Amino acid sequence: MGPENLPGEGNRLVIEVENLKKVYSSRGSSVHAVEDVSFHVYEGEFVTIVGHSGCGKTTILKILSGLLPKTSGTVSINGKPVIGPHANIGIVFQTPILLRWRSILENVMLPIEIMRLKKRDYYERALDLLKLTGLIEFKDRYPRELSGGMQQRVSISRALIHDPPLLFLDEPFGALDVMTRNEMNIELERIWREKRKTSLLITHSIPEAVFLSDRIIVMTPRPGRVADVVEVDLPRPRNAEMRISEKFFKLVQVVAQKIGLQYT
Repeated sequence: MGPENLPGEGNRLVIEVENLKKVYSSRGSSVHAVEDVSFHVYEGEFVTIVGHSGCGKTTILKILSGLLPKTSGTVSINGKPVIGPHANIGIVFQTPILLRWRSILENVMLPIEIMRLKKRDYYERALDLLKLTGLIEFKDRYPRELSGGMQQRVSISRALIHDPPLLFLDEPFGALDVMTRNEMNIELERIWREKRKTSLLITHSIPEAVFLSDRIIVMTPRPGRVADVVEVDLPRPRNAEMRISEKFFKLVQVVAQKIGLQYT
């Protein structure tokens, strides 16, 4: 893999998390979600966080997005502390959350309206994103007319409409069947290569993490801590055939063992 395909320490540091701690308190009891979590992400990298349910993966993403306050520690993006939501991040959730009464194009344009930007300045970009995600012929359709995978493509287009430098994805394909999920992994990897957004993915799927990532952050069970960071030295572009290669399977095994699972 050449340097042009491997974002890393030669690039600018974008995300810095140091000694992050989050405690949820309710009715006199407290739950330690994450404890002493530290990691970094460089410009143009695709990094994934994996671990058991309840290990704090989504909590970390929400804190980085400014949607949830931290208990202690340091969280910064581009050298600035994260103190609330900001426009530098596009977010894709597990469910597309599309407005059923709006067309696909109108759903993609929604962030532009919310941010009170000039719609005419982003119309062509919206069309380009729908072309990129293979949805241009469906721009005037409604969410109910699209499959689950197609709806998530709309969600990805919507997250990219205002051209944010960062893309956060929280289990975006978790509700899809395995075949569609694998197809969407290929789509997302292609979109990432074209747009080169610094990307942070949360997933339960180890093969998905290996397929998409430059590095994988492995979390311990709650309270979530960083158990290890696994480098994924697979060449890009990645394709379906790669999933059956010996190197791919070995990387899946390495990550699984660090989580405490067995892949045979």
